[in-house]
Amino acid sequence: MPELTTANLFGLATHMVSSAPLAFDETPVLGAFRLLDAANRLMALADADEFLAEAHADYLAHMSLAMTDQAAFRQWMSDYVARFAREALRRTMEES
Repeated sequence: MPELTTANLFGLATHMVSSAPLAFDETPVLGAFRLLDAANRLMALADADEFLAEAHADYLAHMSLAMTDQAAFRQWMSDYVARFAREALRRTMEES
């Protein structure tokens, strides 16, 4: 995975900022895809986190659904978000 550098962070910020105006004219599915793509780029910088590494691989395996099968993409995204919610809860409970 790429290392966390200022250049990589700038690249991610540029991707997010340049995607923002497109959200006005894109379909909701493409807007959701862009948000997930930005999260994926961020996860690629977190090589020491097993959950994020697995989530990154899962995204790469399913990202084409946004263009080929939007119903399947929505279902996958719902499951993906639920996995993040469960992991966030687990980490929160672990910190307590």
